[in-house]
Amino acid sequence: MNTIFTFIPIFIYLCPIVFVIWFLVKFLKIQQEKNEILRTIANKLKN
Repeated sequence: MNTIFTFIPIFIYLCPIVFVIWFLVKFLKIQQEKNEILRTIANKLKN
């Protein structure tokens, strides 16, 4: 039971870090998709 309480602070500190990394990865993927869509629109307008 005592070992569980030693891992709780580590878990509390790791959760925000993991969330921030997940958010950044998700944000970058969305930006790449938007850029790809804009690139296809620009190519269609050129033709």
